[in-house]
Amino acid sequence: MIVEHAVYGQISGRLQIFSRFDADDFVRKLEKSRSLPLCDLTGGVHLHTISCPNEDAYRRVLEKLKQENILFERE
Repeated sequence: MIVEHAVYGQISGRLQIFSRFDADDFVRKLEKSRSLPLCDLTGGVHLHTISCPNEDAYRRVLEKLKQENILFERE
């Protein structure tokens, strides 16, 4: 995950999310801690690096991100 901050510059970290369970657990921890997500620093704009085991999985991820309207694509 990478966010750009006006003062700190580029901030990056590893979320270590490998499954839907991990993603749900991350969201639960965020809600339980009442912490703000880092994307709040940037108005929601941030980057993630994803790794997929195969092309089909990659296509499913892209499609879901498009459906959720959270995929930025260069023209």
